[in-house]
Parts: sequence; C-alpha cells; structure tokens
Amino acid sequence: MSQINIRAAIPADADALAALLNQIIKKGGTTAHLNPFDGPRLLNHYLAPPLAISCTVAEVGGTIAGFQSLEWSDPNWPGPDSLPADWALIASFVDADFQGRGIGKALFTKTLAAAQSAGARCIDATIRAGNQGGLAFYTSLGFSDYSRLRDIPLSDGTLVDRVRKKRDVSG
Repeated sequence: MSQINIRAAIPADADALAALLNQIIKKGGTTAHLNPFDGPRLLNHYLAPPLAISCTVAEVGGTIAGFQSLEWSDPNWPGPDSLPADWALIASFVDADFQGRGIGKALFTKTLAAAQSAGARCIDATIRAGNQGGLAFYTSLGFSDYSRLRDIPLSDGTLVDRVRKKRDVSG
C-alpha cells in the first residue's frame, strides 16, 4: 500500500469527503446518518461546525481514504446524553476499500494531538451498537465503554442502541 498522508482538512475537500461518507451511508448499518451529504452540509457538519477542534484527512496515493473530526461537546445539549464542556466528540470515517490498513489509527494520532493542544479532558465516541468494526476500532485506540443509550431513533424512526466509549486525553 502507498504511504498514508495525514493532513488537516480544507474546505476544498468537502465534496470528496461527502462522497466518501455517502458510500458508508449507502452501505448502511454503521453510521447514524441516513441522509446523504453534499459538500456544504459536510463542511458545516464536520469541517467547520461551531464547536470544531479539528478535522483530519488521510490520503493514500492521492485518494482521500478517510477522515476524522473532533469537536467540543455542546454544554447546552439537552437530555441524558449531554457531556461535560471539556469533553470532545470524535467521528471517524474510512472508505471500505481502505479499512484495516491503519488509516484510522494514523488519523487518531493527529486527532489526539489536537485534543491535547485544545485542552480537552476526554474524548467521547458514540457508536451504533451493531457496528462491531467501529466498536473494535475505538477499543484498539484505548477507548472504554462507559454508557449505553437505548432505543435512540434514527432519522427514519428506527430505534438503535448506541455504545458510548471514552478515552482520557492524557493517555
């Protein structure tokens, strides 16, 4: 495999990242997203949300193979799934053709450094309970289960459980 190039995402990446995420959405079963993204929506949701810390891209041979975003927890989020303001939220997406090649771990090296630099205390990864690959991935990065959200509706009304994992930023 070609070398993995890790870099900060830029607005010009939005369409390519949307296409990558849309493939994952179309396959189904791993992300809570059900509706496709276009470039502007992806830019607002992952590259430059109001509480953004970082968004990192992995390229292999000039092709975007994955991306990872990190943003602050919203201290005004209502309900039982709110988190402390000094926690960050992570989202990871890797093209199916590149999974199992270290892309996610390479991305996380940069994301963890961004969390440390920003002063985050803990990173939360909330994953669909049926996403065994995602659960195993975050466990391999040192995340541990701390909660389970039961019967959370997706945008189409389907109820799914979500496993909440956390990792202290200090290690």
